[in-house]
Amino acid sequence: MRILIATSLCLVATAATPVLAQVQQNNPNAANQSMETSGQMRALRQEQTTQSNTLRMDIQRNQAATPAPNTGPNAIGPTGGTGVIGR
Repeated sequence: MRILIATSLCLVATAATPVLAQVQQNNPNAANQSMETSGQMRALRQEQTTQSNTLRMDIQRNQAATPAPNTGPNAIGPTGGTGVIGR
């Protein structure tokens, strides 16, 4: 049942797309409106891509700026210490 609903929704979406993309011949402003809508959609996609790339860059920067834990033989535990090793 879910597959049938999902399939029908996909078919409706694909069938509606060419109809919306066609320019109405009796409306002299239809071509301008169509180009305006296309431009707005392109701008929204570009903005979304920019935000996604910015977020990805911030995540990578934060991961690169996180210092690696000190796991060497003289590492001081999380409870701290005197800071003096070997006295």
